[in-house]
Amino acid sequence: MELHFLKTTWSDIIFLKQGNDVAMIDTGFEEQFKDIKEYLDKLGIQKISFILLTHFHKDHYGSISNLVKNYHVEKVYFKEYSVLDKTTSKGTPADDQYRLDEYRKWLKIKKDIEENSTLISVENIEKIQFGKYTLELFHTSNSMREIYDDSNNSASYHKILFNENQNSLAVFLQVNGVNIFLGGDIQDIESIHSKATYVNYQIASKINEEIDIYKVPHHGTIQCNSEKALEIYKPKIAIITNGREYLETESTIFQDLKKANPNVQILLTEHHSIIFNITETGTISYQMDESE
Repeated sequence: MELHFLKTTWSDIIFLKQGNDVAMIDTGFEEQFKDIKEYLDKLGIQKISFILLTHFHKDHYGSISNLVKNYHVEKVYFKEYSVLDKTTSKGTPADDQYRLDEYRKWLKIKKDIEENSTLISVENIEKIQFGKYTLELFHTSNSMREIYDDSNNSASYHKILFNENQNSLAVFLQVNGVNIFLGGDIQDIESIHSKATYVNYQIASKINEEIDIYKVPHHGTIQCNSEKALEIYKPKIAIITNGREYLETESTIFQDLKKANPNVQILLTEHHSIIFNITETGTISYQMDESE
């Protein structure tokens, strides 16, 4: 098995590769399709087994339409857009016009997928098979909609309180004894509703495994990797899809990771793609793509 984390900041583009079999998790921004196409062409790939979108933010769904139109994508997994964003994907205040625009994008993307591939709602599944390996999906419900409609919680009932990061799912898989966690943009904060409270920690408690390869949630920003979640994961290798300057000045992620595991290796996708190879015996090696 190979894991490819493409060079990027503030977006996720991840490939899983077994021989000539390729799957994707998130597709970066729309303008990154050129980079994705060049990468796939270099690998000689025309067929993609599936694409999984962790949530409906443009730095994750951006290239999906171009991918299903230009490649043979067998399946696309994602959930319905909530239309309940309090803030945009950039964190600025969202208004009705923003929510309407995103809803129209979701409808257009849904149409593109249905015309060129097979759309599967992640709200109905817990696992995806990729060859002999199983991807376990966590936080697959449309929790923003569930929180909004929960009449038992007056603090959140029919109130717009979150952005689509609250709807992000996460992926856990084991490859020949190697534990891999791909965190999407899940959050890890105290909240007025149980479905939004320490989501990463809730997932960590269910997995209850130390993680060998940890894709740090939400590009290494604060409030996504709580101490109690990292105490369970104790990541050995952490990949952050962001740049060093931001992480050193605006986040505590370096310190947080090292507190959980003083020997952690921290890798950034700022300047290079990162390619992991996991052998049949569970040996992990990685390289930076120097061709970029």
